[in-house]
Amino acid sequence: MTAAAARDSRAGGGAPRPAAPASRARRAVPVPPTGRRFDPLPWAILAGVLVLWLIETGGALWRTSHWRHYIYLADAFNHGQLHLFHHPQDAGDMAIVGEKAYIVFGPMPALPLMPVVALLGEQTPDVLALIITALLGIYAFYRLLCAVHGPGDRPRLAAATLTFGLGTAIHYGAPMANVWLHAQITATALQCLALWMAASGRAWWCGAALALAVLTRPTVVLAAPLALWMLAMPRGEGARPALPSLMRNGLALAAPVVIAVALHALYNLARFGSLGDAGYRYILMGDEFSALVERYGRFHPHFLPHNLFGLLFAPPRFEGLQPLPDPHGMSILITTPFLLLALWRRSWSALERVAAGTVALIAAPALLYYNDGWVQFGQRFALDWIAPGLLVASFGARRAPGWAVWTLALAGILINAWGMLWFQANFRH
Repeated sequence: MTAAAARDSRAGGGAPRPAAPASRARRAVPVPPTGRRFDPLPWAILAGVLVLWLIETGGALWRTSHWRHYIYLADAFNHGQLHLFHHPQDAGDMAIVGEKAYIVFGPMPALPLMPVVALLGEQTPDVLALIITALLGIYAFYRLLCAVHGPGDRPRLAAATLTFGLGTAIHYGAPMANVWLHAQITATALQCLALWMAASGRAWWCGAALALAVLTRPTVVLAAPLALWMLAMPRGEGARPALPSLMRNGLALAAPVVIAVALHALYNLARFGSLGDAGYRYILMGDEFSALVERYGRFHPHFLPHNLFGLLFAPPRFEGLQPLPDPHGMSILITTPFLLLALWRRSWSALERVAAGTVALIAAPALLYYNDGWVQFGQRFALDWIAPGLLVASFGARRAPGWAVWTLALAGILINAWGMLWFQANFRH
């Protein structure tokens, strides 16, 4: 008798419950871990992803990116100040206030760079740091899938995980780094960690990961409702979370997040004299963006049609018969076709509906934003919700034929490899 069966026997006062069914897709609740045996699959996936990145970049992962803002910020922290200690030649995407330059992006990614920057200065390999972060995010996403679906059906788990790492903007973003990609991929990795912890029943760890995400890119914390649902949902079909469970898990999740929000507000106050001002109104931007922001503000329904078209329908550009990526982005359904599996005909579980609602909640701010993410391949803002989006698609993948699952996964990987090579050729400094 297994330990889990023995606990069931003691709790029910009778014979052990029957073993769980092979397919977990219908359960709509996280599946408890089945053991501590070594699982080679995620390590094989990580090795394959790393090898591909080495090939695509010619082995150039130990390098600094052009917009190495987090290196500058780590250097400022090492010198005990919030504005930059060394002024870079390129001040793009920085807030300039008088004689001082500030980094407007969340400060968290600079913290682990501080000891390395103290040793290597501007030669700190922030690209390698982001590669490691991305690999950790891929591992966390795999563990999230295992916690939700169980360890069975490994080919489909592998297809979904490879799509997350190589069929999204992570494919080109991690080897490119640069401040905005560094912030987004770090936040996505933290979101995956938080959802994995939620699916595993670790509320405080989930809250801690979301708190770090707040200090990186606050929009990803909108995955909190999905995390809370997974934490509070009891096992079993048709069950509903009890109020005490909701309150207990909600407190464990919210407390670290509230602390992080307070810290970020104090960080803003110390820099710009306002709790809610992260410095974006001081940021340097082109004339076109300045005119849009002056007329509509940074978030406005005016931007919704353009951004929604870009997210769902934008095609590549063509020079004659040759397709070329559009620097403003292309449809997420072109660059990550695995998401089409979310539409596979089935009876949706509660978890799938909550995850889909979370995708809409997280996507809403970017759809109303004045900036479409330019320059990019695909839709880099979609990284904010790609983990819950692919989680929904993974339920469709459980029912779709294996050939369809792998065709869509490989198509996304190849398309993003095209984007990676295009980005390396045109935007690597």
